[in-house]
Amino acid sequence: MPQIEVALSEQCGSTGNVIAYGRGGPNEIAPIFQSTPFFAALRRLGGFFRELLLPHGYPDSVSPDYLQYQIWDTAQAFCSTITGAFTTRAVLKGVGVGDAKANALSAAITWIVKDGTGMIGRITFAWWKGNKLDSECKKWRLFADILNDLAMVTELFVPQFQANSMQILCTTSAMKSIVGVAGGATRASITHHQAIRDNMAEISAKDGSQETMVNLVASALSIYLLQMLNGNVAEWSFIATLIILHITFNYLAVKSLIFDTFNDQRMALVLKTYFNVGTVLNPVKVNKNEAVILGFGVKVKNYCGFKIIVGESLQSVLKRYTWADVTQVLCVYRDKNYLLLVDLEKRKVYVSMLKGETVEQLVAAYFHAVCLAVATSIYNGVNLDGV
Repeated sequence: MPQIEVALSEQCGSTGNVIAYGRGGPNEIAPIFQSTPFFAALRRLGGFFRELLLPHGYPDSVSPDYLQYQIWDTAQAFCSTITGAFTTRAVLKGVGVGDAKANALSAAITWIVKDGTGMIGRITFAWWKGNKLDSECKKWRLFADILNDLAMVTELFVPQFQANSMQILCTTSAMKSIVGVAGGATRASITHHQAIRDNMAEISAKDGSQETMVNLVASALSIYLLQMLNGNVAEWSFIATLIILHITFNYLAVKSLIFDTFNDQRMALVLKTYFNVGTVLNPVKVNKNEAVILGFGVKVKNYCGFKIIVGESLQSVLKRYTWADVTQVLCVYRDKNYLLLVDLEKRKVYVSMLKGETVEQLVAAYFHAVCLAVATSIYNGVNLDGV
């Protein structure tokens, strides 16, 4: 085979197909193909699906944990879609679809009340826990999927309790409204983490494409499964298996995330190691040790005896200070871009920042607050965990 002079080559991302260009004629540039037509076709097919489902420039355009998270997230979506098909059948049967004696008006009213309950639930939950969804992203993501499973299991009993179908559907609608808010908000936070090249919109769009493709396959399979499994032990066993797999895949998905930002728990893990052995854990080890279930996990308060509060009004704590006290505190922090106020009675340290603070300054202020809390606790004889 004659040697062909290569003028240039290109590659999309570090794992994309390499295309070389050389002399194709007396004065022409043409792509050089060094493989058989079959393998070239396979590469083109792989490239097509890469462009269809993955962000441009993958894997260099996304965070290192992108692929592992998307694999588990896709697997959980597959299980959830099939389970949802069985719950849809149960709900339709429960409201009278297919029953000649059913009242259409009653079914319509039930559906409207159910949707209204969900709307109220979305507004209420966003007001109640909206400011916690970023800092506790992993926990609320897993919680949302577990709550969704619980709602679907509840809906499976609608045919057995048709007289109470409205109450059941209103309850599950409220549960699913929480799922919608928590799931959507935490998904946005995860997408922001994955978008390392300001490509959040594309990653979100491709995530939607991945989920849609999985839903198409799962929906097609569920048509067959709905005919094969109908109100017997096999159906319930199959659904139980799907739910177990769904929760497992979701747990593995959130555990695969490696955030490089602090929340209360990740800060507590870093401070614990720093105070005990004088080293700072890297993000991989911190995320590995982070609990992802609501109600579990270490807190900074465990190691310093005080709750560190950032970004809240000082109105309540200032009631415990005199003018002379505040003047003295301001004098102490006159060269800093932050202010620390201690509430001994409620065991809280308030961190207030000057306008225009940087991330480094915020972390420094938080660390200073923890050190102040540790010193105050030791001075007052308070036992601290891990310090």
